[in-house]
Amino acid sequence: MKNLVATAVMLLLAGQAQAECQAVADNNFLVDEQNVTIKSITYTANNVFDLTDKHSFWLHEFANYTHTITKESVLEDDLLFQPSDTLRLKDLAETERLLRSRRYIREAEVRITHYCTESNSVIVNVSTWDNWSLLPTLDFSSEGGRSKSAIGIDEDNLLGTGNRLNLEYKHDSERSGAGFVFLSPNMFGSFWNSAVAYSKNSDGNNYRLGINRPFYRLSSPWALGFDIERISEDVNEYDAGEEYNSYERQHNKFKAELGYKLNLNSKHVHRLKLAFEANSHKFYENDRTLFGFAEDRNLTGYWAEYEYIQAKYKKLYNINSFNRTEDFNLGWQFNAKIGQYNEKLGADVNALFWSISATKNWQLATDLWLLSDARYTQRQFEQTQFLFNSHWQLVKQLNDYNTIVGKLTLDKGQNPFRDEPLYIGGEDQLRAYPAYFRSGKSRAVITAEYRHYTDWSLWQLLDVAFAGYVDAGKIWQTKEQDANTSSGGTLVGIGTGVRLLSSHSSRGTMIHIDLTKALSDNHNLSSTEIRITANQSF
Repeated sequence: MKNLVATAVMLLLAGQAQAECQAVADNNFLVDEQNVTIKSITYTANNVFDLTDKHSFWLHEFANYTHTITKESVLEDDLLFQPSDTLRLKDLAETERLLRSRRYIREAEVRITHYCTESNSVIVNVSTWDNWSLLPTLDFSSEGGRSKSAIGIDEDNLLGTGNRLNLEYKHDSERSGAGFVFLSPNMFGSFWNSAVAYSKNSDGNNYRLGINRPFYRLSSPWALGFDIERISEDVNEYDAGEEYNSYERQHNKFKAELGYKLNLNSKHVHRLKLAFEANSHKFYENDRTLFGFAEDRNLTGYWAEYEYIQAKYKKLYNINSFNRTEDFNLGWQFNAKIGQYNEKLGADVNALFWSISATKNWQLATDLWLLSDARYTQRQFEQTQFLFNSHWQLVKQLNDYNTIVGKLTLDKGQNPFRDEPLYIGGEDQLRAYPAYFRSGKSRAVITAEYRHYTDWSLWQLLDVAFAGYVDAGKIWQTKEQDANTSSGGTLVGIGTGVRLLSSHSSRGTMIHIDLTKALSDNHNLSSTEIRITANQSF
């Protein structure tokens, strides 16, 4: 009885406190946020589906009933502010971005709901909308006399805790095995994350163990991380999309990294990282090895890395996806790294390596966006190895339902490792051609695409859009490839299709159903084909 009375009194006092405060429309009502404090924080955690929607039916009720909503304590652990803190609107916006980066949350809104004049404070509400996070794995295929299958389950928000658990069994003509993955993005509200993975396969065991405290916010003073990993897998080499050679690669890696935010009296972010990495690759023959395999290599070394971030984040829509909030930084991001592979630590040779990268997104007009990034990496071996990558994307939004997109990808390499060629073909590069159609040391791909978005939704599970496109690309092979495979000229393909966005799934997968045609004199590619693939973007 006493507990009931105490609870009633607390609710009454809370109601009175909120009644003394005035409701506000948005976060921009304050002319000056100085000396304003956060009085309290409220939470509104929404389930996967809105059952008040007139289109909802038993399937949505069942989904909500069987889904555990993200716990309030999990949301609280991700906040970058606390009650009694001085109000900073940029902290509210950054918390929104952090919450949206969690795959189990579809949308997040952090806004001021009330202003309390007497105490010069505000009440902040954190609203989130969950994704459906329990995803079964069931896959079976048979091609060219070889079959493969997989069965398992993947939960991205285990019991509402934000943790991920994956259990899976795989079998194909080369290997079979079972494994698990456990990922925790924010252990005990400390912003430390952990990863544990293990698989027992017929040809060896793979594992990963990692614990990291990243720069989880722009003002984070330090970061620290440790990772150990072993991966055994087959490397397949292709000609015109057909496998002509295969061998096994065993990759062992240990990495330790320390990061520190530099206090340069600047409004922008400057960071310094120091890292050590033991990194070895060993290669072995398998029963499909016909043309040898790559040479073993050890790239153990250390490096220093500088990072610069000019934070100008903006919420955009219909850029890489649709019907979803996308966070883009319109400021410059710059990274520079220099280090050495060291023989005394286990590397094959003493060699200097360095890289430099930059990312910048521009708003050229109200409805015109240019997204770009570039990276150059060089290793000073006996034969210098380098790789340059550059990606450009121009997005013209005609209106809320129609967009024109142009893309340009340029990659130029020299003396690449045999098991790390550049590929052309498949969903990411040249959609009318098979995956791994050509490979080499350099490539260029250009795309023109028209997109049409709709208000259609299939049972609130799949949002519908359409696309039409023209892709053109060319690959330049290595001398070793020229000796084993046929070279190709410029490849051109056209296509049109449907995009089905899994709008309430934690993976946000977009299903592409395309009718494609390769404009080629290759008889194997002359017909029009239907291709069904899954991707994370348009």
